[in-house]
Amino acid sequence: MSQSSSRRLPTLGLFLIASLPLTAGALRSACAQQQEPAVLSGIQYLKGQASRQQVGEAAMVALALLKADVPVDDPALAACLSKIRSRFTGSGYSPERSGGFDVYEAGAIALAVANLKTEERGSMLDTVAAYLRSKQKPNGSWDYDPRPFGDTSISQYAVLGLWECENSGVDVPPSVWDRAAQWYMSVQSPAGSWNYHRDQAEPETVSMTAAGVGSLLICRRQLANYREFQKGANAYMTPVETSGPSTDYHVVTTPAKLDAAINAGMRWISGNFNTANPAIFGKSIFYGLYGIERIGALADQQTIGRLDWFNKGRAYITSTQTGNGAWRFPPYTDEMSTVWAMLFLTKSTTKTLKRIEIRKLGAGTLLGGRYLPEDLSTMTVAGGRVISRPMSGAVEGMLDLLEDPRIQNADKAVAGMIERYHQHGPSALRPHKDRLRKMLGNRDPGVRQVAAWALGRTGDLDVVPDLIGALLDSDAKAAASALQGLQLISRKIDGPAAAAPANVEARRAAAAQWKAWYELVRPLDPSGGLDDEPAAAGPRRPSS
Repeated sequence: MSQSSSRRLPTLGLFLIASLPLTAGALRSACAQQQEPAVLSGIQYLKGQASRQQVGEAAMVALALLKADVPVDDPALAACLSKIRSRFTGSGYSPERSGGFDVYEAGAIALAVANLKTEERGSMLDTVAAYLRSKQKPNGSWDYDPRPFGDTSISQYAVLGLWECENSGVDVPPSVWDRAAQWYMSVQSPAGSWNYHRDQAEPETVSMTAAGVGSLLICRRQLANYREFQKGANAYMTPVETSGPSTDYHVVTTPAKLDAAINAGMRWISGNFNTANPAIFGKSIFYGLYGIERIGALADQQTIGRLDWFNKGRAYITSTQTGNGAWRFPPYTDEMSTVWAMLFLTKSTTKTLKRIEIRKLGAGTLLGGRYLPEDLSTMTVAGGRVISRPMSGAVEGMLDLLEDPRIQNADKAVAGMIERYHQHGPSALRPHKDRLRKMLGNRDPGVRQVAAWALGRTGDLDVVPDLIGALLDSDAKAAASALQGLQLISRKIDGPAAAAPANVEARRAAAAQWKAWYELVRPLDPSGGLDDEPAAAGPRRPSS
């Protein structure tokens, strides 16, 4: 990255946790109690500079303020978010800059927007993730437009941005992580370090080595998640859209190679960390320290080798703050140096990981951990009344709530869907079949269970292949919901029973039996269906 360009949007660091719906006054009080004085001073400095920033820098300022628990209705933060929204139009995302700086900008926007609540961010994350994916080079890296080789810093922005997008529910193909990991390992030095551009004679630095190690740690996490997701793969699932989860990609990067590259990089950082030697850090000690914070959090290590990274970094940061609350390290702007210092002090990566953990805690326990009963049928009593107070509004909003792992009152959304079904029958669910199909591939088993329940009650034969695929779901409850849906559609209550989750062969045999039944009864017109109510039903299919 050239010195002139670095004055505007420097290399970054990142991440986020869901903002809590507190009033501005309450959150300011909580902030004053929880944040140390250096962070509070930094907040005031950034608020005074927010309106002067270009979009990419405004996104980074927004990220730092959000990580410091500044409420979204704060005028300075709201101004940053307004600049971000201005880049999204009906035709997609339009970056303020181009030529490679657009990747920095898009990555920073993804980091900031992912901190917002679902209803506040709309489709921005989907749009910016698609943009970042479109800019990945054939070799798996990201770089300035004329360059095909790869830039360690630009690639980091893209990896961080896409990571936060995927954390928020956006589907990112595993090939993105696999190719990025392959590139990062290909440009690591034999000593374990990285520089900006391996094709140029540039020094190895702590900042770029932290970028390399941190990016590989993210790729390792996402590829491990994909491998876990692959375990539930089956031959019966019918893909609805190419952007959804896919289980047919073969990962090239092995865990052993990733571990070796990560460990080599961490050893190099441990042996070369020295805040008294700015040259070894690269263009910014603050940027390098934030990269190290990311490594410590992602690797879940209090030390890197013998390096007590947080206490060493905190001592340097708190001793170098200026009187106006900023941090300074030319050639970068004071605003960006302040952002990095605050992201380090607030342990921003740790906050992101806590948010991810919330999602994992919900996985497999959505129907209990998010206050839903173990059996969806228990949500109703005689007369079709719903026990849990149902959510009102459109079904789309209920699905939004279900797919947001931060929402804890998910029972209201499911209750709303059940009530809508009892009021209007299958017609309440049919318009959402494609989305429900996609939800069958959600990494949260609870979401998959609700999707199978709803698809089964559309009464449509064209969802049968999807439910057959869900019979092989690794989660027993999701598979049971799929079976119940097949029984309702087929009127075959005594059809093939559900096999034990561990009995893979029996489950495949049951799925094959259902597939054979479907081949016998499937209509020539795939839109043919069956309603639960005779008055609204089309021709009924035989039950055997």
